[in-house]
Amino acid sequence: MMIGVGLMLLAVAGDESRKERIATFVGLAFVVPGIVLLLVAGGLRWYRGGLDVEAQNKTVQQNSNTEHNELTDMERAFIRLLRASDVPPDVVAKAIREVLERRMGR
Repeated sequence: MMIGVGLMLLAVAGDESRKERIATFVGLAFVVPGIVLLLVAGGLRWYRGGLDVEAQNKTVQQNSNTEHNELTDMERAFIRLLRASDVPPDVVAKAIREVLERRMGR
């Protein structure tokens, strides 16, 4: 955002005269720190290993696979039904609760 503001000010100061000279300095004062901050943020992310997106996706898939391996067939079917349905999960849960209460004779 700082770079954008600086570039707009530099565009205003395209033709150098005494009045626009201050816009040039202010524009540079926004552009240079903006680029420096962008480089610092990118460097920190690279240093922390945040650019390895494939490794992050693999860990997410492994976690979701272990969760699904522990489920029964009925639970998997219920999850598929909830994902495919437009009905909110709380409404479905309430309906299931009512059916179970009727079967139990409450």
